[in-house]
Amino acid sequence: MKTFRITAILSFVVMLVFLLIAADFYKERFRKVEETGPVPERKILRILAPYETTISCKTLQDIAEQYSGIDGNPQVEIEFISKNDFKKEICMNLDQDQLADLIICDNSIMPALINLNVLRDISSYISDSKKEHHYYLGQWNNTRSDGKYYGIPFTCDPYVLIWNKKLFEKHKVVYPETWEDLKVAARKVQEIGIKGIGIGAKQPEEVTALFIQLLYSTGGSIREINGEGGMKVFELLNYLKNNKLLSEKCINLNQLDLTNKFIKNEVAMMINNLSALSVIKAANPDFEVGVGPVPYEKKENYMFHGKNIGISVNADYEASIQFLDYITQKSIVKQIADATESIPVQVDVEYDYQDDGFVLSRDFILKQKIHVIARRSLNSWFDISTAISEGVYKMLSEREVTLKDIADAMQDKVRIAIIEN
Repeated sequence: MKTFRITAILSFVVMLVFLLIAADFYKERFRKVEETGPVPERKILRILAPYETTISCKTLQDIAEQYSGIDGNPQVEIEFISKNDFKKEICMNLDQDQLADLIICDNSIMPALINLNVLRDISSYISDSKKEHHYYLGQWNNTRSDGKYYGIPFTCDPYVLIWNKKLFEKHKVVYPETWEDLKVAARKVQEIGIKGIGIGAKQPEEVTALFIQLLYSTGGSIREINGEGGMKVFELLNYLKNNKLLSEKCINLNQLDLTNKFIKNEVAMMINNLSALSVIKAANPDFEVGVGPVPYEKKENYMFHGKNIGISVNADYEASIQFLDYITQKSIVKQIADATESIPVQVDVEYDYQDDGFVLSRDFILKQKIHVIARRSLNSWFDISTAISEGVYKMLSEREVTLKDIADAMQDKVRIAIIEN
């Protein structure tokens, strides 16, 4: 009994000491709060990004976490959305005054976002030094309107031809440089269950980007889709369709779907963004992969495909500028390019030539940097891409089509979209 009492007394003393210490702790904490005021809530910096591949999402998330982990920085939160939902999401958030601070978009879309008053002018941030020494001037084409800048180039992700080296070697096929070479290669390499070539024609922006890529190699332009150049593009796609070299299901495939078809050995070669290599590499297929420029009709065509990033009209401007400073550091630019198998967006950041079977030739990189041009983009790009994608979809999905009628109808819609804006 005596032992029990001693234990009880000791327990009481310990508890009393604990309570006194706790009381002193909270008393001191409340005293500091009274002197300095309450601890401010941490800022949240929101980013909207139309990324769908695991690698791209993870890369951006890693950068956000790195930045958030630096003392004094806001917490970065990213909302990943499908390209199909991009315009709807932007318009809905604009109506509700709930735009994210920073918006990542395909570079061709930025002028349309400027026209919708989604992005704010950041001209004071874009110095001549930044433009001239880190980027090629053509990369800025789709970031400005009326001489004002609304964003910066974020990634360089050109369209390329990607092929299955195992199938090419089996059928003694070499890389096709021209469209005629492409037709021959697609016929030779095709097997039962394996289509000669694949494209992604489901999402309007993607199929429009591909169409423009092919159109410019003919010497044509978006203002003469029903001219000689545009008709050559339709004739090429129609040839591939009629000779069953192109999968009929391409109208239901986005670029990620197409990449997975390639990995499963259902497509011998495909025209896709360079970053598709990151998905292929992660899947570790049982064949080597070749990569090179998209075959051309009249002239080689190196276009600046990729994404821009801008600050919304609702943003915390200072916090957003601070984040732009972070992601434009050479080390971060290199991190993005290396992780996504794309080309560094800044010209003074070197491409990583790793001997892993997914390497672009130095000649391709050099030409991409020297001859790159920005896609022609207008404020009415959403309407333009809808018109072009509908025409391509009609041509690919219907059996009996008149190419000239489709081209004329497409050109009329594009012309109206340009005039109205």
